[in-house]
Amino acid sequence: MAFVAPTERMAPATITDAEKAALRAQVFAHLAGLVLVPTAQALADRGVLDAFGAPEWVDLDEIVVRTRGNRGYLRVALRLLASAGWLEQRVERNGRFVSYRPTELGQVALPWAPTLYGRAAAFLPQTLFLEDSLFGAGQGAPLPSLQDLVLKAERGWDIESRAHPAAARVADQLRQHLDGVLVGPVMVILSRAGVLARLARGPVDVEALGGNRPMLDCVFDLLAQQHWIERTSDAVALTPQGAYAAQIATSYGVTVSYIPMFTRLNALLFGNSRFPRVDESGIETMVDRGMNVWGSGGAHHTYFRKVDEIVVEIFNRPIHQQPRGICDMGCGDGTFLAHLYSVVRERTSRGAVLDQHPLVLVGADFNTVARRASKQTLRKAAVHAYHVIGGDVNRPAQLAGDLEKLGLDIHDFLHIRSFLDHNRPYVRLANYTSGTRRSRSTGAFAYLGEEILPDEQEENLVRHLRRWAPYIGRFGLIALELHTLPPDVAAANLDRTPAVAYDGTHGFSDQYLIELPIFLDCAREAGLRADPRFQSAFPPSELATVSINFFTAELGRESEAVLERDVAMA
Repeated sequence: MAFVAPTERMAPATITDAEKAALRAQVFAHLAGLVLVPTAQALADRGVLDAFGAPEWVDLDEIVVRTRGNRGYLRVALRLLASAGWLEQRVERNGRFVSYRPTELGQVALPWAPTLYGRAAAFLPQTLFLEDSLFGAGQGAPLPSLQDLVLKAERGWDIESRAHPAAARVADQLRQHLDGVLVGPVMVILSRAGVLARLARGPVDVEALGGNRPMLDCVFDLLAQQHWIERTSDAVALTPQGAYAAQIATSYGVTVSYIPMFTRLNALLFGNSRFPRVDESGIETMVDRGMNVWGSGGAHHTYFRKVDEIVVEIFNRPIHQQPRGICDMGCGDGTFLAHLYSVVRERTSRGAVLDQHPLVLVGADFNTVARRASKQTLRKAAVHAYHVIGGDVNRPAQLAGDLEKLGLDIHDFLHIRSFLDHNRPYVRLANYTSGTRRSRSTGAFAYLGEEILPDEQEENLVRHLRRWAPYIGRFGLIALELHTLPPDVAAANLDRTPAVAYDGTHGFSDQYLIELPIFLDCAREAGLRADPRFQSAFPPSELATVSINFFTAELGRESEAVLERDVAMA
């Protein structure tokens, strides 16, 4: 393997905070592009964007009639354009009437974007085979189209410079969106293959990486355009900016994992949107779940550290005030439960007496494969007392019954869940008159293409959380949750938030992101109290798209009696 010495420009090991912020803004734009390129192209192909040729309000009803589209997903799509700063959204009649008109940026972008997005949108399905082309048996398959697009990226996508400030801003936005369609999948593939980790240790000869050399050359040319890679002879090395990009490469994972869904966007928006979300073999059709978990895990470490603080406080209490165990609804592969077991064992007073007071772990998950993986994870972690069972976040009473069959009381557990409430299966409301409550959410919600009005979504969330209140009164619920931002807030802060990407991936896949203040109001209405000592928001500002809350509820009489009994015995 031939190595080369770093150049003078490669030497710095770190970059400034301002440079990191600029690079994160670049990543946010790439993520937005992965969502907006297929969305805008699908809308343009159906003539939707033609409706915004003048700066006048256009009703969603009119678009639905004209296109015969699926109203729920059309509302998601148009809200994305509002969050991108291209449309202004006006919501009236308690969320039932919504209309849009182009902003100054939109008057430039909406007729311009489709002329540029077509080639990149057409390439998006090929990214599903890019890993195999780089490192697998099918090496080289999409090389000609990739080479062509990388050359176009090098030329700035042939986007002409325009003097008007709005046009110049849109041109830069479009270039970064188009770059994102290529850069996002590439960064995920290189990171998961260990290539970025090798480059982080120093320059590497391209031949030593194996794989398809022409393809790798093309990929590294693309990253060199981002100023993340430098090439010397046959070797490649990360620039300081590239080293930071490699550190946060998992940021691309969740959005890229939804590319299978975006390749079916025309059906979601204008066709039969009720196609199966899981195939006959149990594989999800809308998302690469393994990639999704990988991408999520990169960010979750930061959030889990905050959860650790809550768990340490609880399991340092007097033993009679501690839960019998921890129950994770939506446990996935059990990694989070195994981590919390180690936290209790190593950092709390309970950890010193586990032989007398075993910590019982319960992992509940709807997915059979997840339950199988969770059992394996907990076994490897040497957890002595655990149960892995089926579970549905919508049915806490069923969980209580299943635990009772195991000789366990649901009230004896600290309950946790991570990024599950917004991803609950939608249960239609019974005994609710549409429009009863006054909605404040700006969100767009859909179930299999059908629109869910904001007031109904808020009522649904209240009822969902209220179902849990009787079961968490004794030891509480730690909930990590994902949120949306109002479109005008997102549009004004595109360089500081990934909200556009979140709204696209979740809105089209029947997930229900709601603004953090409204989420907390719904929790209070459901009878849950958030402990202010343990509240966290990321980022800690109006741009928060992730929250951590430790909820408690009023104890029922039965739980109070159990608590009094345990205190007396102690």
